[in-house]
Amino acid sequence: MKLIEYFENVPERTMICMFGDHQPSIEEDFYEEIMGTDNLNNQTISETQKRYVTPFIIWANYDIEEENIDKLSVNYLSSYLLKVAGLELTSYNKYLLNLSKELPVVTSIGYIDKDNNYYENGQKSKYSALLEDYKKVQYNN
Repeated sequence: MKLIEYFENVPERTMICMFGDHQPSIEEDFYEEIMGTDNLNNQTISETQKRYVTPFIIWANYDIEEENIDKLSVNYLSSYLLKVAGLELTSYNKYLLNLSKELPVVTSIGYIDKDNNYYENGQKSKYSALLEDYKKVQYNN
């Protein structure tokens, strides 16, 4: 990986975040075969969410705490990156990091809570008010 090799030797403190915002587009027949279904429309919300999981990595040419994060949606990634870098967080960044403790995944498909329960968007739950607040804060931002 030439990018990392280059920055390993740069004296300036450097942090790199690499992630994909989606999986590649693949024919539905392929997904149906590997997921053992004959119709993707019959999938549960957790099965549907699995189709959209992409990993991320944060690398630095200086010591940062190593951590494995099970689930974190991309809407939180910039705030998390600022925290890891030790940079000042805005009130909005702090809000997002606090929200991620309750709802580590919020996507256009649904959301996942801290206890790994999956919900579809629009489904009433104990998090409905929290999500409504998030919509308002996000819009205002």
